[in-house]
Amino acid sequence: MNEKQPTVLESPDIVSFISLIKNIQPRPFLRESDRRVCFAFDEDVNDAIEAFYRNVPVPIADFCKNLRNVRSMIFNLKGMGRNGKSK
Repeated sequence: MNEKQPTVLESPDIVSFISLIKNIQPRPFLRESDRRVCFAFDEDVNDAIEAFYRNVPVPIADFCKNLRNVRSMIFNLKGMGRNGKSK
């Protein structure tokens, strides 16, 4: 059976936009190859990525709230790696 691979993104602004438009939470993880924080979406988000690049208007306060949450996820994961809790 062909299992669909998740969409993996690095950009906090695109991740925040997708989270807002699709009303889904990203799954953060630390990529082993370069220790960068990435976000996975298990459902199809291509339409939301296209909407981002078409500059579709969104409520700015909601977008900023999502962006703060995504940045918080990044800092938490990076902090865990630095403190040796989860390397």
